[in-house]
Amino acid sequence: MESPVGIAVVCPDCSEVRVDPDSVTVRVCLDDVEWSYWFMCPECGWRAAAATRQGPALEAIAAGSPFESWRLPAEMSEQHAGPPIQIFDLLDLKLDLMQPNLVEALRQGADGL
Repeated sequence: MESPVGIAVVCPDCSEVRVDPDSVTVRVCLDDVEWSYWFMCPECGWRAAAATRQGPALEAIAAGSPFESWRLPAEMSEQHAGPPIQIFDLLDLKLDLMQPNLVEALRQGADGL
């Protein structure tokens, strides 16, 4: 039986479904004020998430949805010196990861590679 108060959410597999407000968690990133939500789809059982706008997010919170705020990782605002990563850097990394003695070399220090 569907709840009289339901929130329309979008599941990637099931399209739009309605769920109880307490089963949708509304989130906002405090750094860029981007709103989103996540929920467990009642149709397929998968966890799904999507972006939303502030208005619908506040309406969901007012209807009883849990609310979370979060911040971007500190690394996002770090300044990095040096050249950008190149495809050859990734190839070197892949070759290093394929070494049979990788764990032992890491224990001994980077010179063991």
